[in-house]
Amino acid sequence: MRARLTLALLSFAFALASCSSDDSGGSPASGGAGGSSGSGGAGGVGGNQSCTAAVTWLQKDAYKETAGRSSDLWPPHTTTQIDVSCGGQVVKTAFRENHGTKPSDKDATGALFLVPVGTMEANATWSEMEPMLSAYESCECGTGFLSMDALGDAAVQKLVAEIEQYVLAHLTCTGAVDAPGLVQKLKAGDIAGVLAVLPSCTWEAGFDWSLGFDDALGKVIAAAKETLADYHVCNNDAELQATLFDGFRKTGAVTACDGSGATCHGPKWFYAPKP
Repeated sequence: MRARLTLALLSFAFALASCSSDDSGGSPASGGAGGSSGSGGAGGVGGNQSCTAAVTWLQKDAYKETAGRSSDLWPPHTTTQIDVSCGGQVVKTAFRENHGTKPSDKDATGALFLVPVGTMEANATWSEMEPMLSAYESCECGTGFLSMDALGDAAVQKLVAEIEQYVLAHLTCTGAVDAPGLVQKLKAGDIAGVLAVLPSCTWEAGFDWSLGFDDALGKVIAAAKETLADYHVCNNDAELQATLFDGFRKTGAVTACDGSGATCHGPKWFYAPKP
């Protein structure tokens, strides 16, 4: 099995709850993790009882240590959660934290890190719901996972240097903080400051954050003779889970998640769910 490549993407020595796991680099991918609660069909829920399942996309600003999703100009971490209600009562809740933030995780102020950004519903009997929930609870990409945990200083500085040069070459900021100032905020881990500056910044035609991340990571991965297509981030997992649910919603059939499919090849830095 390919060892996990743990990359410190813009994680300039600050702790965060984004698309990350507790594993260190060099260990095999352990999966996106998740959890569930509820009756699971017990407690009087009959197989033919009509139920409604709702999948909710939960997001936060990646790399930021405070709660919430504040700008589509910055990458998110995405967690998904499914709640099943039968007879007006929630009988099952399951979630996929996608290597990172659980729905119950809170920041230093006690606020929930994740906020809902979209919901989609499906109606079926409980017996029809159960196979979908089972598939959901193991739904994740099988390609290597790119963690955002910090590496040693040398690796961090190498990646920072690649991103810094990309930003300075292709981003123009016309507000009180220019592009070099934005880079300094990134290096300091001031993500709130970065988010405040971004609305006054414009990318050169043909360049953006997503391409910048790919460019920097591609250069690091190239040293290991691998490609971006060999890896995914949390948002790839979330999209795969949404595809499973949407297919069930439309057809009533359950198709197992394809962890080696196109969705899982190449990091999806930006993800704006469209229910």
